[in-house]
Amino acid sequence: MEQQEFKNQLDALRSIITDGVAYFSAWRTIANLNEDEAHALNRYRGFFSPARNSLRAMALLQFAKVFDRDARTISLCNLLSAAKDNPILFVPYAKEGDLEKLECKLNSNEQLLNHLKSYRDQRLAHHDQKVSKDTSLQFGIVRQLIEDVKDMHDALGTWHERSTTSFDLLTYEAEQHTSDVKRIMCEELDRAKQKIQDTYRKIRKSD
Repeated sequence: MEQQEFKNQLDALRSIITDGVAYFSAWRTIANLNEDEAHALNRYRGFFSPARNSLRAMALLQFAKVFDRDARTISLCNLLSAAKDNPILFVPYAKEGDLEKLECKLNSNEQLLNHLKSYRDQRLAHHDQKVSKDTSLQFGIVRQLIEDVKDMHDALGTWHERSTTSFDLLTYEAEQHTSDVKRIMCEELDRAKQKIQDTYRKIRKSD
């Protein structure tokens, strides 16, 4: 691998993570509903129900890509391996022990990563008729994994060319815009209720 290819793959990995962060943030916001919001969105559940499920599935699929060890893929695992093979070329700003710490952090999530891979293979890429083990994923654990992914990508970016990515801004925008959609739907429901009440009052007056 040449230095430019390493940079290109690091940029491509950032795009994968960016998409995953956006999907996850939007899903988390649309899945977290109070009673009024649930009533408002359920009026159009033919759209919001599949949209919610699709956002969750795509978020998990993106983060499964991040940890793919297949040599043909662009992943955090493969970039770390390349950096370890030639740290002077690929991560000239890394200090002694940095790569080893990053590898330990990556390996500390091994059980969850295997669980994520099983979920991808058996529930996302394919939907196996018989699943040998539980492939459910807890929200809090996945959220922590995503935070680790962002930190690890930024570490490689910093060691490669002293660059980081503003994932927090992306999270804020996805959550804010999804919240705006929920607010608009609630306002639309309120208008519909008000219209019914106004019509009912007119009928009563006419009687």
